[in-house]
Amino acid sequence: MRGSRYLTVVAAAAVVAGLLVASGWLAPARQRAAAMSCQVLQVESRDGWSSDIVRLTLPAGARHLLHHSPFALNAIAYSAAQDVTYGVADGRFHDGWHAVRIDSDGELTDLGPVGRDTHHGVWSWVTGATAGAMSGNSWYVKRGTILYTVDVDPRGSGYLTATGPVLLRPWWLASEIDDFAYNPEDGLLYGVSSAADGAVVTVNPVSGQVAKVPGERFPDATYGSVVFGPDHKLYATANWIDGRSVTYRMDGGSAVEVSTGPPLVTSDGAGCLAEPPPPPPPPPPTPSSPSPTPTPAPSSTPTTSASPTPSSSPPAPTPPSSSLAPTQPNPITPTPPPRPPDAIIQPIPMPQPPAPSRAVPLKAARQPPGKHATKTHDNVKKQRRWGLATVLLIVGGGAVAARARRAR
Repeated sequence: MRGSRYLTVVAAAAVVAGLLVASGWLAPARQRAAAMSCQVLQVESRDGWSSDIVRLTLPAGARHLLHHSPFALNAIAYSAAQDVTYGVADGRFHDGWHAVRIDSDGELTDLGPVGRDTHHGVWSWVTGATAGAMSGNSWYVKRGTILYTVDVDPRGSGYLTATGPVLLRPWWLASEIDDFAYNPEDGLLYGVSSAADGAVVTVNPVSGQVAKVPGERFPDATYGSVVFGPDHKLYATANWIDGRSVTYRMDGGSAVEVSTGPPLVTSDGAGCLAEPPPPPPPPPPTPSSPSPTPTPAPSSTPTTSASPTPSSSPPAPTPPSSSLAPTQPNPITPTPPPRPPDAIIQPIPMPQPPAPSRAVPLKAARQPPGKHATKTHDNVKKQRRWGLATVLLIVGGGAVAARARRAR
């Protein structure tokens, strides 16, 4: 019984551990830390005429400069669906402040004015905006004590058109809100009001009601950047405290300092930005295959085993052995005509008399005529003489016989 209970406990522990690993609770500490980290975009102006675009990593607070804008940027808000950030630029345009789009590398695109028709011509609705936040394709822009909603759906017919205004109240609490962040859990905008000595406030984008959050307060300052971090806590950057800018985190009603930077005239924040996809894993190594044996290059020196080069003429018959020659009735062979050095000469077959007991060597057949040839020539002369004498005897004998028959 004890053994079976032990096995049951071990199996249950394995199942629980598997569930924890699948849910990420037992992931390595580095992976958990990465999951609890995010990057936000922050625009910072030191002179009120231009801005630095900075990437701020939370909760660590590391800063990385991405780009410098010749315009003073403000009211930025991040669209997760498009993975871009919208904002307003004070470029001293003739038609008011323009809407701009900022990519993940900090590059700017001028989108023109968020226009409205007036008796003085087209004028941008977002001129003088100081706070911005995003909910879906709705970009909330605060200007003074008025809230506008700008459509940023690029597929819709109302792209970059504004609706509103929504009057914020009480006006004195709303007037000193320089940034806010959207909370999808309750649909409210969260910011910091310097009019209430750094108190955290909520803004209802439908009714315009502004209210303090009890028990949450940052040090008294002007907070230009407000975002929600990866831990769902509120982070706010004070533009100037003791000659520097300071980023705080609201933790249990207390402000905890995260990082510092140069003193600022204006600032604004947006995030958390989408994390770039991890690089694809390297392809698995392919099994090594034996290298093919290289084909040897043909040798320039011909060998006895190499095949002859084909030519346009038909191949010559195979010559007989060079040590023996075919049997000839006459040992005298004519001198062959000149030929190419690589031509193969095949002797012309001649009528064969009964083969002698021995073959005549090719060397002897090619020797010039000598004594043996002279003797053969004399024998031919004698044979011709004896043949003529025989013919005369036959003719003479025939004449004598004919005369004898006539005499009878």
